[in-house]
Formats: sequence, C-alpha cells, structure tokens
Amino acid sequence: MVGDTRLSGKTILVTGGGRGIGREIARYFGRMGCNVAICGRHREVLEKSAGEFQAEGIESLALVCDVTDPGQCANTAAAVTERFGSLDILVNNAGMTMRGMFADISLELFHTITEVNFNGSVNMTHAALPALIKSGGSVVFISSLAGLKGLPGVAPYCSSKMALTALGESLRMELSPRVHVGVLYVSFTENGPDKTMYNPKGELIPLKREKTASTQLDVARACHRLVRRRKRRVVMTAAGKAIRGLYRFLPDVSETIIARFSRGSSLYAYDRMEGDGGE
Repeated sequence: MVGDTRLSGKTILVTGGGRGIGREIARYFGRMGCNVAICGRHREVLEKSAGEFQAEGIESLALVCDVTDPGQCANTAAAVTERFGSLDILVNNAGMTMRGMFADISLELFHTITEVNFNGSVNMTHAALPALIKSGGSVVFISSLAGLKGLPGVAPYCSSKMALTALGESLRMELSPRVHVGVLYVSFTENGPDKTMYNPKGELIPLKREKTASTQLDVARACHRLVRRRKRRVVMTAAGKAIRGLYRFLPDVSETIIARFSRGSSLYAYDRMEGDGGE
C-alpha cells in the first residue's frame, strides 16, 4: 500500500478505535503515514490493536477513554497532542446500536444510545477543537444510512446518527475553511465476532448479519477519501446513494417500502436472535 504524502506525519485520533471499523480506519491512516491514537473503554483491546500497529511500523498510542465523560475526552486530546505535538484528524467512530420498537424499549436505553453515539461525539470534538483549529485539520463523524432517514425498530440509533448531520453542518459553517468537517454514511458492514448490540431490554446480544454490503477496509478507504478531498459527506455504496435519492424525491414511496421490508427482515428480528453477548 502506497502512503499518502499529504498525510505523512499527521496525527489521527479515532474513538472506538480498538476494534471493528475504528481499528481499520486507524490502521489504514497509519499505513498512509499518520501517527495513530486510538481510544476506547477497554485497555486490553486497545493495547492489542496498538501492538499490531506498532508491528507494522505505525507510531501508535492507546488511551482508555469513555467518550460520555467530557473530562476523559479533554485528557485524551491533551495526551495525544503531548505525545505527537499536534492533532490533525479526529474520527468520531465510537457508537452502539440496538433493535427494538419504540414502545418496547426503556427510556434508559434510548438515552444510553444517544449519550454514546451523539454526546460522545460532541464531547470529543469539543475537547479536540483547539488543536484542530491550530492544525487546520479535519473532524469526521461516522454516521450510517440510518442517519439519512428514520427507520422502524431503531429509533434511538437513527435519532443519534441523524443528529450528527446537524452537528456537522453547524460546525462546518462555524469553522470553514480552517477546519474541515465531514460525515461518512456507512452502509451495512461486516462485523467482528465480538460485535454486540442492545435488545429492547437493554441487554447486550451478538449482532449477526448474514450478508454485508461493505468490508471494514471499504469504510477505511471511504474515510480516507473524505479527509483527503475535504468532502462534506460520503454516502457509501451504490445502493446507499440510490436509497438517498429515493428518500429525497419519493418520500412516501420510500416509507412504504421500508415498512414492508422491516416486517419481514431478519435485521429487525431482535426477538429471534440467539445467544448472550458482552462488550
């Protein structure tokens, strides 16, 4: 893989960077020549991933951080700039998903999803902003096709991801052209074997998908394209772009199709999923 001269020597911080999409984004940018900082709640997972990066010759730093805690976010941003001298790219990737109809889920679960997916991005972006303004860097929000339109069975997830669009638009107008702000709308993506989600009771269970539209490497490449070209948004996959067009030009038709699809899709069959899961 050929490096990117525009990114060589830059520093990237990826939240939720110890596993899954976050880990592969961090790895990809590291191969492009970036210094890599990853943060998350689980030290062992972070250190394992950082060790893999170091073995590839990628300068890396693993930091334990709960993004729902503003103080921890401030400490993380400070530690990154102290170690590498700057912070050039922030990728707000940390998040959690769920399945469950609005009437069935607890308010506690709704607020938990919002706290991680949205407020976590707010906290880390606010903490990192002075360094990003200084470097003229990039802020990336990892959203989802579910962030383009509200969907049945995932109201907290959709709400939190759609809120990232509004946050990104506000920050772009406040900070452009000094700081680049972009949103990446990810399609269905392959999961690691340890990927979990919440059921309506607030219990963590395995997230299983029989078919996927994207690999984690596809997401990392899309994130790189978003940053390198300083794009406002990237909607992944041809199907994702078609869905976006359907939402925009045929809203009534799209809602009818989605409602029919959700009634028969295993993606919403949270009550039929097997096994117990943990973080």
